[in-house]
Amino acid sequence: MKTLKRQTVKTTKHLLANFNGVEVFLVVPEAGAKEQKYYLDYKKEVREKYYGKGSVKKKAVEYFKSIDGLGLRQSVITSQLVELFKSDLSVIENEILSKELPKEIGLHSKLIAVLKSFYAYKELQQREGTVGKTAMYGYKHHQRKLELYFSLPQFSKLTLAELNSGIWLNYRIDLLNNRYNFGKKPLKNSSVNQHFLYVAQLYSWLIEYNELPIKNHPNKLNKLNEAQQEKRFKVISNDLLREFYDILETYEKYYFTRLYLSALFLYENNIRLSEQVLIKVADVNLENNTVKIVNNKNDKIRTVIISAKVMELINIIKANTIKSGIQITPDMYIVGGYNMFKSGIPHGQKELGIVMRRFRRKYPQFGKITLYEHKHTSITHQFNNGVDPYQIKERANHGSISTTEIYLQASKKVTPYELNFDLE
Repeated sequence: MKTLKRQTVKTTKHLLANFNGVEVFLVVPEAGAKEQKYYLDYKKEVREKYYGKGSVKKKAVEYFKSIDGLGLRQSVITSQLVELFKSDLSVIENEILSKELPKEIGLHSKLIAVLKSFYAYKELQQREGTVGKTAMYGYKHHQRKLELYFSLPQFSKLTLAELNSGIWLNYRIDLLNNRYNFGKKPLKNSSVNQHFLYVAQLYSWLIEYNELPIKNHPNKLNKLNEAQQEKRFKVISNDLLREFYDILETYEKYYFTRLYLSALFLYENNIRLSEQVLIKVADVNLENNTVKIVNNKNDKIRTVIISAKVMELINIIKANTIKSGIQITPDMYIVGGYNMFKSGIPHGQKELGIVMRRFRRKYPQFGKITLYEHKHTSITHQFNNGVDPYQIKERANHGSISTTEIYLQASKKVTPYELNFDLE
């Protein structure tokens, strides 16, 4: 008896969106495939196929027929597909982001259930509009640490009523030592302090929103000293820094344009990579030399003045976009592939790191330098050149001056205030 093998349908996938980590693809069958099924594919809990009652196939067939033989770049095709399926993607986004409402909790609720209910409340706030997507990205990482830790066997049966300051103290120590290997390395003092701001929000939700009669245990823990923590960055030497920008300006301005732009954003304006990828065309005012930046930690907006060189690089990227036949819209992101503006979802900051690695392969002398070190180097240079620490704090958008002071070099020399014997 012969065994019949299941025929695999060959398809091409086009990534159109990413909603809270859920990627949405347009699946297009090859011309010779027996089944000509077109659909939007994504995985929430299980794999889902969205056909739009046949509209996805109709739109896709008409689109690919219209561009046949034009030789469009993949980036252009993706941009046009995102616009074509905009309404369908909106339907999928609403389905993906729709979560259960936070469940009612009490003093005898398991802590792990309380944590999940709190995060559901945060997601509800996001849908309401009181919490932004960038803030939710940070909350997701804080939530992961809490759930991993309190899912351990020794804590899995812990109830809300059994919480105390000692448990949180041990939790903080375990984070600093990476005892359970939840991360690649132990957290620094500043990162733990940032994490406990999320824990403070949890207690505020328990006490004020749910009106539960519990004590605010984390309030009994002193904030960790950030200024005394070991520095986790390197300062680029002046010779290497000069060579890096000379190469970009002289030889690579038009090939590594977005790398050049990103490095200058870091050095001149101290704009984080996670903030750079969220800059939209509408945020850039080339007449006033300004850019609006959304803080990826709290969604606050600040306006920074940009240099003439940064404006030149943005204009190069703009010209590349127009040359490729892409219509520029205000909601496009200025950091995209092929040194062009990007529609749809923003690039992840890791994409800029990939570009830096390509540059390092071409120029091995920069093999040990990371892109983010341009920010650290800039802040150190500012300190060493006598810039007021509070001005540095504002430029770097630090929440506390103690965070800024981490960048102070231990070898920084302070001149004496000499005694004057000619005092009258």
